[in-house]
Amino acid sequence: MLDPSMQATPVSPVEWRERLKAINNTGDASNGLSDTDSIVLDVRNGYEWDIGHFDKTTRPDVDCFRSTSFGLSKSEVMKSDPLANADKEKTNILMYCTGGIRCDVYSAILRQRGFRNLYSLKGGVSYYLQNEGPARWRGNLFVFDSRLSLHPTAYKPEVMITEKDQQNVNNTFARCYICGSQLCDLRHRNCANLDCNLLFLCCRGCVYLHRGCCCLGCMSAPRLRPVLPGNQRYDKWHNYRDLKLLSNLTS
Repeated sequence: MLDPSMQATPVSPVEWRERLKAINNTGDASNGLSDTDSIVLDVRNGYEWDIGHFDKTTRPDVDCFRSTSFGLSKSEVMKSDPLANADKEKTNILMYCTGGIRCDVYSAILRQRGFRNLYSLKGGVSYYLQNEGPARWRGNLFVFDSRLSLHPTAYKPEVMITEKDQQNVNNTFARCYICGSQLCDLRHRNCANLDCNLLFLCCRGCVYLHRGCCCLGCMSAPRLRPVLPGNQRYDKWHNYRDLKLLSNLTS
């Protein structure tokens, strides 16, 4: 169990929205809302970040708690560490995740490393969207079921989207994992290589050019599932595990 005293201070959705507004207004001192002493961290998985995140936030290059290195400021991690130059005594570290659990773990790690001012989004992104709508959010929200992603308005259908909010919701940031081209469809697919199964974003051209795989190496793997058209999903893993040389299905 985590020591509650080590966890970040929870911030309500409405306060989170105001804090993001102040951070986004940095450089415009005339409005009196600028905030130059805060850093916003997305501590979710990379595939969650790929399809949606809060505007002007950063994601540490880490995918599991055990390998967490950000906040250490060692020379070998400086380039990927968003907290490398942060003042541990003065900088406000705001973090968020889907439901709030990962923030509890990461805030405890950062507290042990000397960071004093830690804050987390209460209830996570899903709770924020239910209360505040898509304000300051870009793209969709990854969900851990067959839908894979939801448009932010799904959490609060009655909300009125302003033109500025609509610009933020737009997914101009999304890129194909293979070629880097801009994507309109925020839907992941799994690598056709059964022993890889990477969840990634991919344009239609690369899907067929790489036969549903995430890289050239996976294309020559012995156990390949067939390329699925559109947004279809593969069946459960056990439906494929006993099949031999599935690659002939895609040739």
